[in-house]
Amino acid sequence: MADDLISALTQEVKAEVVNNYLYERRLVEEQAKYVRELADYVAQLQEMLCKRFTRIYDLLLNPEFINEFMLLMGLKEIPFNERIADGLEYRKDVRFIKVRGLTDRSKFKKLLLESYRKLHNWNNRYLEAYRNLLEECEAVNSNLKKFEDSHDLFTILNFLKNMDIEEITKKHFMGDNFAPEEIASIEKTLRFKPVSIEKFNLLLPLDLPELTDARNRIKALANSVYDRYSNKIKTLIKV
Repeated sequence: MADDLISALTQEVKAEVVNNYLYERRLVEEQAKYVRELADYVAQLQEMLCKRFTRIYDLLLNPEFINEFMLLMGLKEIPFNERIADGLEYRKDVRFIKVRGLTDRSKFKKLLLESYRKLHNWNNRYLEAYRNLLEECEAVNSNLKKFEDSHDLFTILNFLKNMDIEEITKKHFMGDNFAPEEIASIEKTLRFKPVSIEKFNLLLPLDLPELTDARNRIKALANSVYDRYSNKIKTLIKV
């Protein structure tokens, strides 16, 4: 009788341990899912930022001026350099910028300045979202460590192996095989991996100067481009 009571209490304790583990694991899984969804959103912003850079490249017309623009912005590399060859594909999702001026030169200056303003705005949105994602990754990793420090997965798998629970629950965690020699391998599979923002292949945020600080440099660059490509620029403005 006493042995039955002890056995029943032991099973009850095991069930509570397993249930707590499953509940907390689901919470961590939901947090990790949210991070993946947030990363998808940041990737969408990155694509929109890319299109604004591509518009600038399109207006500058020449790799020489694109490189000069990078220097003016304090950038060591050309963001989305591989997309320059896309030509006018970016226009599908980028609003046409209307400008007014007494001369084509003044219109082109305004066009380049407004293009940079929009680029800067999208860069700020991307920067904020990227930082938010980074904070969420750090928070999830902190929770992952707390979760794994709080639970002995090897012991819990042994509990699962011997408990009378639904097969679907066992299969979710252990597969179809419950042999003792396989538990160590299953344990390794079930351990969470830290979430690294690098795995999402996102552009590192750029520190672009404010338009008020870059205005004169952009206008000077626009003059240089116009001096060399006035005929092409007239076509761009009228598109």
